[in-house]
Amino acid sequence: MLCLQSLTDVAREEAQRRRLLEQQGIEEKVINPDAAQGGNLTVSTGSPVTASKSTSEKSISAGRTSLHSFRTALQKLDQAIRQDEERLASRRARLESERWEIPRSRRSSGRSRTSKSESKLQEAIDELELKLKQLRQERSETYEAGKKAGFLPGELDGKGIIP
Repeated sequence: MLCLQSLTDVAREEAQRRRLLEQQGIEEKVINPDAAQGGNLTVSTGSPVTASKSTSEKSISAGRTSLHSFRTALQKLDQAIRQDEERLASRRARLESERWEIPRSRRSSGRSRTSKSESKLQEAIDELELKLKQLRQERSETYEAGKKAGFLPGELDGKGIIP
């Protein structure tokens, strides 16, 4: 019987295996195909493990903290963007309903109040659009900073595997 395993499970098991090897102090061997040698394989070993167990655990937790800080910042920005998009949609709907509302009286003062409220709504809409643009730019910068720090897009979005 053929047992299929998801890539997520395979990656999780590999991350566990690497952690165990690191904790035991076993050197890792990396096999890299080298195109310059006509397809021959070269084997290189990692640097000898001289750091203590607590040092390696600190570096792992520092990496998690950094990933955690990027993910938290992205989640906060996403939440702020969603809230502002909802506010923007409600303001636009309110403005549209006020434009199509039947005037209650023919007095000029009634119409001026309506145009004042419409102009205030339009100002609020313009401010929200500007704020949304800034939030999206900030999210993009944070996302790129996370990628430059070496994290995969799936890890930053919370969809990847965190070792």
